[in-house]
Amino acid sequence: MKRCVWKYLFLLSCLLWACGPAEQPVNPPVEPSNPSDSVLVENDGLLTVEVENVQGGTVKLLYQGDTVIPPFSIEKTHWLTVIFTPDDQHILTGSNIVKGCAARDSFQVKMDTIIRPVFEEIVPATPAEHHKICNYNIRYYNGPGDNANTGNRSWTIRKEKVFQMIRKHQMDVCGIEEITTYQSPDFVAALDEYEYIGYGRDNGKENAAGGAGEQTGIIYRKARYVKLDQGRFFLSTTPHRASKSFGSSFNRMVTWVKLKERNADKTFYFFATHFDHPTTQAGINTRASQADVALNLVPQIAADAPFFFVGDFNCEPSEPAYEKLQQVWTDAFVAMGENAQGGYICNSEQENLFSDACAETGNTYTGLYSSSDKEPKRIDFVFFDPNKTTIHTYWADNDNLGLEAYPSDHLPIITEMTW
Repeated sequence: MKRCVWKYLFLLSCLLWACGPAEQPVNPPVEPSNPSDSVLVENDGLLTVEVENVQGGTVKLLYQGDTVIPPFSIEKTHWLTVIFTPDDQHILTGSNIVKGCAARDSFQVKMDTIIRPVFEEIVPATPAEHHKICNYNIRYYNGPGDNANTGNRSWTIRKEKVFQMIRKHQMDVCGIEEITTYQSPDFVAALDEYEYIGYGRDNGKENAAGGAGEQTGIIYRKARYVKLDQGRFFLSTTPHRASKSFGSSFNRMVTWVKLKERNADKTFYFFATHFDHPTTQAGINTRASQADVALNLVPQIAADAPFFFVGDFNCEPSEPAYEKLQQVWTDAFVAMGENAQGGYICNSEQENLFSDACAETGNTYTGLYSSSDKEPKRIDFVFFDPNKTTIHTYWADNDNLGLEAYPSDHLPIITEMTW
C-alpha cells in the first residue's frame, strides 16, 4: 500500500510579531485521541503530526493553547479537509481546504486547550484512473413558441435540473443529444468547467460559427482533458457534408473529439450520435444503414486508440441497427449484466398500459413528454471495445430531481471506464 505522509507543524507559543512576547508552551501540549492513526512529536515548541493515508480523508482538529500557525505539506492531487471545532468556552476561528504542495492557515484559541488530531474518515475517492463516460438526451427546446415544452417541461425550469444532474455525477465526458441553439448558450454559460462541442445538423457548422439546427453535442471536463482534435460526419452516403440518406427524416450525424488526459499518457476518442426516430419499418431500415456508416467511419478515425460510441439510437436491442453495433462493439449495460444499476420506473398509468415494457430493466426513455409514444424502452447506449477498455459501473439514473416529468424524457447513462 502506498504511503502518503502528511506533516503538520504547530507552533505552540505565541509568535512575537503576532502576540507580543512568547509564552511558555502548554504543558502537556498534546493529547492524541487516536494514537494508532497518528504520531505526534514535540521538539523545541514545535509539534509534528504524521498521518498515514492512501487516497485522502478528513482530519478533525481540536485546538487549545495560544496561537497556532500550522504550515503543512501534502502530496499533489491529494485532498485534505481540516475542520476546526470549538470545545466548551474555547474560542476558535479558521478553516482550510487544501490541495497541492503547501497551504497555510492561522487561528486563535484560548490557553490550555488540548490539541487533538483525529481521523474522522479515510474514504478513497473514485480512483483517479476511472473515467466517467456518459450520455444524456436532454430533450429539445425550440424557443418561446415551443408548445410541446411548456409549464414544468419548459427549458427554463428543466435546465437547472439538467445541469444539476451533470454535476451530481461529476461526468467527465458526456454525449448530449437534442440540444438546440436555444439551449447551447446555457451549456456554455452555466457549465464553465466543461468545454462544449457541437455542430448544427442543418449546415454542419460548429456551434460558435453559426451552426444551424439541432446539435449532437459533447461536453468534457477541461481540468482533466486536453482536446487534441475534433470533427463530425453525417450518417449518409456523403458523410463529410451536411446531408441525409436512406430515407432519414433529418440530417443525422456523429460528433467526435480526441482527448488526452492531463499529466498522463492516455489518449482516447469519444463519439456521440442520434439516429433517426420513426418507429416504422422504414425507420428501422434507416437506422440499420446509419449503423453501417458508423461502423465504417468510427474505426477509421479512432484507429487503435480506445474509443466510446454513445447516443440516443432510437432503437431497442431487438432492432438490426443495435444488433450490428453489438456484434462489433459491446453495450455497457450488457457488459455489466446484473450489476447494471438504475433504469426508469414506470408510473401506474404506464404499468397498466405497458406491463411488459415496464417489467424490463434498464429503460432509458421515459415516455413522459410524448402524447403518442408513452412506452418506456431502452434506446440509449454506451458502446465500447472490451479489448481496449474495462467497464466498472453502469447507472441509468432514475432521479427526477423533484420534477414529476423529469429533467428530460431520457435518463442519463453514467459509466466508469479504465484503459
